[in-house]
Amino acid sequence: MSVANRIVISFVVLLFAVGALAYFALGLYRRPQYIQNFEQEVYGKEEGFLEPRTIVNGLAIYELGEGEPVLLIPYPHGHTTEPMAQGPLAQMLIGMGRKVITFDVPGAYRSTRDPVGDMEEMIRTTDDTLDSLGIEEPVDVVGHSMSGFVALAYAVERPERVKKLVLANSVSGFPAAVKCGFPGSAFKITEPNYWRVILWGMRVNGGRGDLALHTRLQNLMQRTSYHDPSFFTPVEITEDDENLGIPIRMIWSRNMYRGLSYADRLGEVRAPTLVIAGRHDPEAGLACSQELLQGIPGARLEIFEESGHAPFIEEARQFAALLAGFLASP
Repeated sequence: MSVANRIVISFVVLLFAVGALAYFALGLYRRPQYIQNFEQEVYGKEEGFLEPRTIVNGLAIYELGEGEPVLLIPYPHGHTTEPMAQGPLAQMLIGMGRKVITFDVPGAYRSTRDPVGDMEEMIRTTDDTLDSLGIEEPVDVVGHSMSGFVALAYAVERPERVKKLVLANSVSGFPAAVKCGFPGSAFKITEPNYWRVILWGMRVNGGRGDLALHTRLQNLMQRTSYHDPSFFTPVEITEDDENLGIPIRMIWSRNMYRGLSYADRLGEVRAPTLVIAGRHDPEAGLACSQELLQGIPGARLEIFEESGHAPFIEEARQFAALLAGFLASP
């Protein structure tokens, strides 16, 4: 056998071995398996979750507190363990004397609508929420992380409905997140956790795996999202989680990875905008906030020096004062 033939055969064998390794490492031998509306049973066993104000065509809508309404956009993805209505941002806004308007995304918590997992769905359900409560005047809109990305999109697509805009630790889209190093930005490429994030993420976003794998990925990423790790509380994994599929809302990540971006439309935002960043944020780095600042007319940037991806938790008092001052300003 000639040397050239040996090289070709060796290359084919190597290619086959790499393909087989990827086939099993990414769980491609498994059929996608999703679960929806499972959160009460898995995460809300002890205390349960809030009941919505109303349910419109399967969309659970919440109205909490008293005062001028503020629209709190929920997270569109599957990395949540409680409704946005009872999370720390909602409680902070209620404490400011504001009425919090929010909803459960389709397929999660109390919303039984069949999920689509794209931006059009998020804009449509936001419209449905305001319409069902009879809110016609522009409202203040607040979003954090990926919900901030949705808030940005809503301000672009529905400028007449947005009074003021708050974007905390957010991005203009997936391309901007990639520039900041997402999804493995919290780790060096030489670290095992970098490759865990990549491989686990590909499996989870493809619906292959189980709730236990999804939770391990969630814990891994959230642990590094805090500048002060003492704020991190891991989500418990039980044996039953290995028998459940991937949260259906993870189809949002799959759709976003197709390059969804509003970077070229930042100039269309008409609402006064506050951009908030954490100095040590590994998920939406400072460069992402700088892009929002430079692209949105008249935007203001505030940086929290002792925070990662959740300054409303790590520096809650300062965050609340900043938010209240901005929303109350003329």
